[in-house]
Amino acid sequence: MRTILTLLILVFLQPVTAANTTLSDDNQAQFPKITPYTAKYEATWKAGWFPITIEATRTLERTDDHWKISFEAYSSVADLSEISEFEVKQQQVLPIKYRYKTSGFLSKKLRTIEFDREKNKTWLPYKDAWTDYQLTNETQDHLSYQEQIRLDLMTGKTQLTYPVTYKSRLKSYQFEIVGESKMNTKNGPINVVEIRQTGLKKKETNQIWLAKDFEYIIVKLKAKKKGTTNTIKLKHAQLGQKTLSGL
Repeated sequence: MRTILTLLILVFLQPVTAANTTLSDDNQAQFPKITPYTAKYEATWKAGWFPITIEATRTLERTDDHWKISFEAYSSVADLSEISEFEVKQQQVLPIKYRYKTSGFLSKKLRTIEFDREKNKTWLPYKDAWTDYQLTNETQDHLSYQEQIRLDLMTGKTQLTYPVTYKSRLKSYQFEIVGESKMNTKNGPINVVEIRQTGLKKKETNQIWLAKDFEYIIVKLKAKKKGTTNTIKLKHAQLGQKTLSGL
């Protein structure tokens, strides 16, 4: 179960509501528009004969002066909640605050990160300490980078590399665009773009399919690692006036 919850956080997938506002805080017409969304997913973890399935919800909403994305996954034995607050300037996602919390058998962890743009540093309240690395405009948290991927795909970028804060250090997440194809959903076939994470260990894979005509929300993710297979599928998403049923 821990593997599923961790994987869900790692990808979320951005993919995947409702006001007709843009993700660009600067409101410049040349920038692509992205609306808030709510998406529900089903995740299955399989190791051997007995798969385990849980459900999760991802929501992007506009607050008074910035954006907030949340990811929630609950089960009978453990809960997980992630929240990222950020602003967007000229298609660049700028994190403000990040919170990660687990409960149940996941040992009740709470981690927060605050991004200080004046000092160009990140503050870790749970450690009462500053991190050693320099904060740049490209630095992302564990949720905000997934929204940056969506924006980058909308603007036609092909280099998808993101420095992501992880506890007191930075990790580099890199993805390559595999190609475009059709995927069948309950709404009928849709156009999807497949991306694949690179730089992983041998025999590890992480593939993500995003809906091209639905502002690149994630519709499917498949990851393999150490004899386990994790699959995440979209059940339902509301994106402005658009509704997308699952696979």
